Amino acid sequence: MRYLICITLIAMSSCTVTEDMISNKNLYCSEVYVAARSVARAAGNAVLGTQSIPDVCRTIDEVVEADTADKSDQES
Repeated sequence: MRYLICITLIAMSSCTVTEDMISNKNLYCSEVYVAARSVARAAGNAVLGTQSIPDVCRTIDEVVEADTADKSDQES
């Protein structure tokens, strides 16, 4: 039961990308941090049986790309 609660909290926290995370991308996407999240994500995937936890670095890139596209659309 403890593991399920921990995995749920990790999954929920990894779904949100904030401005702080975007501005500190170098920290969140450092090799050590990426490796630690990969291990946690693999454990979560093994327990849940699905790949439901996205990588935060990929998510940051998607958010920044969408934000940049929105800003360029508004300027035109």
